[in-house]
Amino acid sequence: MKLFILAGVASLSCGALVAACSSSSNHSSGGGGGGDGGASDGGGDAKGDGGSSSGGAPYSGTLAAAETTASVFDIAGDFIATPDASATTNTCPGSGVTSGSCCYEPPITASDAGATDAGTPAVFSAGTITIKDGTSTLANLNPGTNGAYGITSGASNPTVKWTAGDTLAVSAAGATVDAFTGNLVTVVDLAGVTPTLSLKTATTVPLAAPFVVSWTPGTATSVRVTLIAAKGTAEDGSISCSVDDSAGTVSFPMALLSKITTGDTGVLSLTRQSVNQATGNNVSVQLVSTTATTGIVKFQ
Repeated sequence: MKLFILAGVASLSCGALVAACSSSSNHSSGGGGGGDGGASDGGGDAKGDGGSSSGGAPYSGTLAAAETTASVFDIAGDFIATPDASATTNTCPGSGVTSGSCCYEPPITASDAGATDAGTPAVFSAGTITIKDGTSTLANLNPGTNGAYGITSGASNPTVKWTAGDTLAVSAAGATVDAFTGNLVTVVDLAGVTPTLSLKTATTVPLAAPFVVSWTPGTATSVRVTLIAAKGTAEDGSISCSVDDSAGTVSFPMALLSKITTGDTGVLSLTRQSVNQATGNNVSVQLVSTTATTGIVKFQ
């Protein structure tokens, strides 16, 4: 993920933005990608909003297709042993506060920073993964040295490209993770976003009234709208709301906005996500595509 540094909003954590911090224009985003040389050590960071839905399969994973910037295409993914159901990530974790479809998460404290790291889970191979757009083969992916899959378009990979809205056929030959097939529907860019977003002129977010964000409804799975606040260069809390794409609107409740400090600056991001499911004998896979648009804000 690129770290985007805004005037007055430097060094913000972009994790809650689902990779939307690198441009104010629409762009799709998936997991961290490989280099022009094909499969790489990167990949597999983009997960669906609900996490992998394993359906009891021993292995689960995510494969994401993304246009990370204009005309730069990326495919990435990985497969792990399915976590215990009791360890499933909460959509509003820890000290977060929920209101409707929205979650407020306070800024990270020094004690949070010292929390024990659970470590990196082992990654497993599904053999060669072939990605096709119609009859055209975009890529034949093999796992990198760390087991993850990744490839990025470029002079060495001229076939790695597609048109927004295309359906990509995914098939894995199988290895430790069994063979699977499925379709990944690439999302179209967000349109009709209100308020208008910019990386030059900050949008005002009122804290004394509900803040409404809208877009032209689409057919993707969901849209996540995220506000990240900053006090100087330090993150000062965030609010994320997730709804069906077809809703076309989100209202940030005053109960959560009141937790943001007047005078803070920050970032507003909308991320549209399409998630399809693929299954093999021992694996459940999320096939993900996202596109995002971002702008700077000020809280008043």
